[in-house]
Amino acid sequence: MNQIRLKTYASVLAIALPLAVYGQKESPGKKESYQTRMGRFRVKKKDFKKNRYFIAGGSFNFLTYFGDLAPASNFFSTDISQIQPGVSAFIQYRYGPRMSVKGELLYGRLTGDDFTSADPNDPNARSRYIRNLSFRNDILDFSLMSQFYVFKNYLDYRQRKFFNVYLNGGFSVFYHNPKGKVPEFKINDARYPNFGEWVALRPLGTEGQFSEHYDISPYSKVQFSVPVGGGFVFRLNNRLDLIFEINYRLLLTDYIDDVSGNYVDPGALDSDLAKSMSDRSREEYSIMTDEKRDIADLEEESYVSEFDGNRYHILKERGNIRGGAGNDTYLVTSFKISYILGKNRSNDN
Repeated sequence: MNQIRLKTYASVLAIALPLAVYGQKESPGKKESYQTRMGRFRVKKKDFKKNRYFIAGGSFNFLTYFGDLAPASNFFSTDISQIQPGVSAFIQYRYGPRMSVKGELLYGRLTGDDFTSADPNDPNARSRYIRNLSFRNDILDFSLMSQFYVFKNYLDYRQRKFFNVYLNGGFSVFYHNPKGKVPEFKINDARYPNFGEWVALRPLGTEGQFSEHYDISPYSKVQFSVPVGGGFVFRLNNRLDLIFEINYRLLLTDYIDDVSGNYVDPGALDSDLAKSMSDRSREEYSIMTDEKRDIADLEEESYVSEFDGNRYHILKERGNIRGGAGNDTYLVTSFKISYILGKNRSNDN
């Protein structure tokens, strides 16, 4: 009899125990959060297709010029006082756990000035101080760049890291038009009626681009560059990110500042304005700051042009080199806000 009872109890336990466990799992209680459920779900790389998303945003930028009007001739020389602001807007597509592609439209200004950048007491910078060139250039740039994130995310946008780092690179096409300020006096000491006005430098052919006496082609207002850099991403909430980014623009032109080659004979240029903008070394005051220049002790010499027969005066220490070898560059430092588009907003919390 006891054996029959023991077998009966064992049979009841065998049936009741699984039911109790099952009932406990199915019993109502606190619902798991989205993050908990997603945390238990391991997504394979091939599954990221359903988690792709678009991002839109804007940024405030700082543009730093590196070129022929820099304090020194080395690649990374710049004048911090010439850093200029800019703005941009972008659209981005996150298509992989580590990868995205971004299109960005940027507007900003580059400036340079020999008077403020070059130290007249530095033997290596003295020639640039004597040159006394200056410019400003408003840039409209469209770039297409690929971004590689250090920390991958196979899950959807709500599971992205609080902090991430990325590298980027691509190409850009930009429009530019360097300008200079009209000096007070013409090369023949007559006055300019539009003194202080900003005028485009390219049409003047300051290095003989439009002269029949020199085989120099005019540079295009539309140019290309190779942007390379990276950034840091900080997650603000499910849709917003704060981004700090630095991109170095490697330009395919040396005329972002209208300066590249050698001085030309002013007699070969078409106008008094072109002659004045080509060689500004004899100007007594800085056109950008109105400060007096330290050139009182420099000697002048004169010569008769073989092209127009007129006599011109130049500073002996000016030399024949107007620009330097190598293309110009500039740096874009950006503070960005981005917003993730689309998806179901009801699942953001």
